[in-house]
Amino acid sequence: MESNAALLDLSPRTLDQDLVDPGHHPGRACPAPLAPAPGHPDTAATPVPVFVVPVGSASPHGSGTGLSPDDCPPLNGRSRATLDGATRRRLRARLPERVSAAMAAAGHWELYGTRGLLVVACGDDARRMGFSVESVRPETSPPDTPYEVLTGHESRIAATRPAAERDRLVTRFWVRKDAALQAVGRGLSVAPERIEAGFPGDHGTVTVPGPHGLDVPVSVRNVAFSPAYEFAVAIPEPLALTPAFSYPVG
Repeated sequence: MESNAALLDLSPRTLDQDLVDPGHHPGRACPAPLAPAPGHPDTAATPVPVFVVPVGSASPHGSGTGLSPDDCPPLNGRSRATLDGATRRRLRARLPERVSAAMAAAGHWELYGTRGLLVVACGDDARRMGFSVESVRPETSPPDTPYEVLTGHESRIAATRPAAERDRLVTRFWVRKDAALQAVGRGLSVAPERIEAGFPGDHGTVTVPGPHGLDVPVSVRNVAFSPAYEFAVAIPEPLALTPAFSYPVG
């Protein structure tokens, strides 16, 4: 399936904005890095192709993908190295052509998924970044993210919000922590409640406890694609990497 792709810049934006207008195709100028890297001008930043794929049940030859919304969560955290050749080929055949071609050309790629959304980060530099995406459940359902992941400061912030907004905020704090932990290779070896990610706005620094008592500052940004999801991307400071986001539409 041939797909158009609208490049999304990473300037601060409202977290609850709608999906990008499929008819809008901005120029392919390189978006600004998440954080300026000391000693590395923005123009020298390495672009890392990152595709955000909304998943439906349509045929790959129609408008959508050959994946179902429930196919995405099992793919979360998988990479080119953790899928066998037949599974990789089958996955690429069910994704938009532009995404499949980038995956085929890349020596490395990583997948991040939640129900109805798949994120594909291509290239070796994707190993040095962290991504996390979670669906935001309706107010009538319990949140996927437990409140136990919050620090005391974050809990106090969340407690002041109405229920629906509070659940979204908890999910937002969680994806920030998850992305930061992935970016420094710590996974869940560090308890999430030890990491403070309650900064205001959509962009800040999260400090991750590193080995041997060394803390690692990580630049984290929430990127809004839809009110249905919370998404965060993280880069250890001061790496000069630029996630170049594309949103494939049928």
